[in-house]
Amino acid sequence: MQRESNKRKVNIEVSGYLPKKPVDMAVVLSLILFTFYYIWRVAYITPWYDELYTYYYFISRGPLYAAIHWPLPNNHVGYSVLSAILDMFSNPYIGLRGVSFICAIVNNFLIFRIGRRFMNEWMAYIAMLLYFCCWQVNELAVQGRGYTLATTCFLVTVRQLVIICRNENNRPVDHGLFAGAMVLGLYTIPSSIYWVIPTCVSAGIFLLVNGMRSFDRNEPLWYNRYFRKLRKLVITGLIAAGITFFLYLIIWLAIGSNLLVKDTSSTLYGMSHVSVILRHPLKTVVRGISYMLSQPYIQSVSRHGFVLNYFAWLKDLTDRMYPISPLVTIIVVLMGLVIFIWEFVLEFKNSRTIFGLILVGNSIGFQIMLFLQAKLPYYRVFSYMGVITAMSIAVFCEYAIINIKMLVDKRIKNVILKNVIPLFPIAFVVALVIFSITNPSYYAQYGDREAECYNALYVADPSEDKKLCVLDCDQQYLLKFGFGIDCDNTDVYDCDYVLVDRNMMKEGYNGYDFWKFYQTYETLPWDYINTEMHIFYENEYFVLYKN
Repeated sequence: MQRESNKRKVNIEVSGYLPKKPVDMAVVLSLILFTFYYIWRVAYITPWYDELYTYYYFISRGPLYAAIHWPLPNNHVGYSVLSAILDMFSNPYIGLRGVSFICAIVNNFLIFRIGRRFMNEWMAYIAMLLYFCCWQVNELAVQGRGYTLATTCFLVTVRQLVIICRNENNRPVDHGLFAGAMVLGLYTIPSSIYWVIPTCVSAGIFLLVNGMRSFDRNEPLWYNRYFRKLRKLVITGLIAAGITFFLYLIIWLAIGSNLLVKDTSSTLYGMSHVSVILRHPLKTVVRGISYMLSQPYIQSVSRHGFVLNYFAWLKDLTDRMYPISPLVTIIVVLMGLVIFIWEFVLEFKNSRTIFGLILVGNSIGFQIMLFLQAKLPYYRVFSYMGVITAMSIAVFCEYAIINIKMLVDKRIKNVILKNVIPLFPIAFVVALVIFSITNPSYYAQYGDREAECYNALYVADPSEDKKLCVLDCDQQYLLKFGFGIDCDNTDVYDCDYVLVDRNMMKEGYNGYDFWKFYQTYETLPWDYINTEMHIFYENEYFVLYKN
């Protein structure tokens, strides 16, 4: 009897953690399915060049190395540091993509948790589905890059600002998480500034306006809870900015000292890095900043004609959201944002105002920044816009359902039609989700060449006891990633296997992948290859020769 009693007690305790509401059950089931989908993407889709470069030069070399090296914008420093820590205890796939994998799942959950605060729970679930099936989000979800992590930082920042602005009393941990999310977002991708500034300004406007509306002139300024929150928010933001500056200062010192000691024209040539940093810190920092700014991760566009280029860029960015007309996406998103703006006019103190301000502020804010800069960043920098798009469409659907239901109740007497017609917006979203995830572009390889190269290497079965060579950088990076082999030999003589790109067999080739080659048709010893080796395997991109 005691055993049965204990068993019943355990069952009761476990059942307390299980979802009871249908919407919660749907969310949990969806997250489980998303998890298996992301596991499949991690294992099935071969890393492409940018991922392999990141793994080879930063992640595989440890967290300290990743934290102080920035030879190219390819190093998303915050992501590389976290991944390098993970790589020390796991296999390369988890090391490269593990952080993105975790963030991809967390992002969907945060979308629902934030959304349910301000809209119907089922609409929050719809927002989660819309975010999941966004092509840009799906493409970057588990890549070994910092974009998904940056989106997580954006969502955490939004969540914390909502808590800080709405709650009567805030704990230090609320401000700590807010600052930490911004620091990690900027440390991962400097271009996170496009969401950091609009998000913080939106929260500041909310607190400032409500503070002015409720301000009592007979009381000290800081007695007003909105102004008190605003002061703490500004202080937290300044602390976050200081921490971010310090983290980049380390990188600037490392870059600057490395350039100075290797510059033969410099008076500091040949000195140790530590000596240069201690004796000439300012000169070192300036050199590091100059180098970083000389290679910005944005596309330069002349100010003349910027507007025309901008609208074409915005259309392409929208086209990367869903496999439907970008015009339809823009109209629906704008309608969702207009609903928020209308709510601001009716009642600014409304509990949903801070949420709407953040969505509207980010939608407008990054565009203002782009116009001021006359620069067009790469589309993947704005993967966080998948959040804005999904939330705005969900808000529009909620508004449409409410109004359709009111109209139907007045004009239609059939009970079945009354219940079915308002569900049309939801049916459209569900159809969009199904259409999206079954689209071939949603499960295509990131890079066909990298995939075929990996397949050829797998057939070659490389190992440390074999003599190997690498004829292009993809081979070199994949050997390190997939087989843990460091190889910088480019001489084919006496090698057990030689993997030759088909374009290396074309005389005078200088096409798309030429910049990856260590050897060309003119430099390869074809007499030796054709007489001493034979073709062992071949695919669309490569021919594998065996000795």
